[in-house]
Amino acid sequence: MPAIPGPRTPAQLFRVTRAFQRSLPEGLEHLHDTYGQVSAFGLGPTRTHFLFGPDANALVLGNQENFRFSGAYDMLRPIAGDTALVTTDGEPHARRKRKARPSFHRGGAEKSTRLILAAIDEAIDRWRPGQYVDVHGTLRSAIRSAMLRQFCGERLAAQEGTLVAELERIHELMDYPLPRQLVAWKLPSAARRRALAAIAAVDRLLYEEIQRRRREGDPGGRGHRSGEGSRDLIAVMLSEDGPAMSDQEVRDMVVSALIAGYDPVGSGLGWAVYNCLNTPGVWQRLRDEAHDASSGDMSSGDGASRDGASGDGASAARGRELSYANWAVQESLRTHPPVVMSPRRCVRSFRYQGHLIPGGSLVAVSAYITHRSPAVWARPDRFLPERWDASREGYRAPTPFEYLPYGYGGRRCVGASIASAVLPTALSRLALRTTLNLRTRHPQFGGIPALIPRDGLFVEVEAPPVREGAGGVLTRGPR
Repeated sequence: MPAIPGPRTPAQLFRVTRAFQRSLPEGLEHLHDTYGQVSAFGLGPTRTHFLFGPDANALVLGNQENFRFSGAYDMLRPIAGDTALVTTDGEPHARRKRKARPSFHRGGAEKSTRLILAAIDEAIDRWRPGQYVDVHGTLRSAIRSAMLRQFCGERLAAQEGTLVAELERIHELMDYPLPRQLVAWKLPSAARRRALAAIAAVDRLLYEEIQRRRREGDPGGRGHRSGEGSRDLIAVMLSEDGPAMSDQEVRDMVVSALIAGYDPVGSGLGWAVYNCLNTPGVWQRLRDEAHDASSGDMSSGDGASRDGASGDGASAARGRELSYANWAVQESLRTHPPVVMSPRRCVRSFRYQGHLIPGGSLVAVSAYITHRSPAVWARPDRFLPERWDASREGYRAPTPFEYLPYGYGGRRCVGASIASAVLPTALSRLALRTTLNLRTRHPQFGGIPALIPRDGLFVEVEAPPVREGAGGVLTRGPR
């Protein structure tokens, strides 16, 4: 049986390590372009078998019995915890995911969308013509602020400054390039000490809040209103609906939701703004669609939309109706998926394309490589929102293993429903309310939990768009 391809000489190992040091996508592209659909890289417990393409995605992601999360995400265990969704499998994972579901579906997703749109509006209100803005960083901060309220409640959200400072210290290490991060978690370092101290500080705040709510018989927190969509995640996890959760299970779910929540959504929105501004005509088409939707709201007398937002064509309830915004988001998630690589630990040995992968091995597949494959996509390097138009001649819907920005099946990201509601709605609102001149033309990739522009994504704010015939601009007055 042939040996599994991969770097062996010092020069080959150096080139692969340097590629991963630059970014996770670059490392994956180097392995794929140099060694093909199957390769192996690393030493000892970090040695990983990389399988690329839709068939590999189907094999690994579609077989939860042989490919497990347990043992694949040990690097995140000090942060996410032993009971987190990302570190567990089987019945315990399913039980905790069912318990948390109200925070991520229906009412919970609608509440998250409203909070995020309000936070984005507040950010836009502070922009002035001529100002340079890191649009990804600004949107990420707005999304994080909203998710702190949605997941932790108003009492903890009031300590946002403290929580954000600690979360950023955790992300400092999590966003190290992969080779450096693997070493940093194993050996004493200043970054590791800062991250562990930050985790301990976040834990103190969360456990105090959890225990206070239990002690006072107040699972929903002060000011809690009845209704599934109004509860924060702590309240959902402490509720009497479904199985009882331990303090650690509540803590691990909340921390996981924060870490795996605002970065993927912020990544999705930031890259969507970049792609739409970087492609001629797209931003204007988004604005025209949003304007038409807004005009429809006003002409129908629906000045206040169903979710309480003003009639601007970009409310949560109207998000699914914004066809072009949804196409643009889908295309941006294809070119820049938040989750670049998905590792699993295989339980039993298996064969793939003539190679034997030993049981217990770490195996990884990549949405990023699949999404940019010319064998799957026509003109894969082009940003073409129209490719998602189902009425287009020759349209073919991708299979779940050809397009998987948030994973697949039962292990699909629990926050995918929130992202699906937020991204087209927020993108449409941005196009309606702003005129932006893209300044970062060639952003470098960064991030591990989510793909981010490493050095920010800068735009110059221009005068707000004018609504023809309306006698005013499409913006509210500054607050």
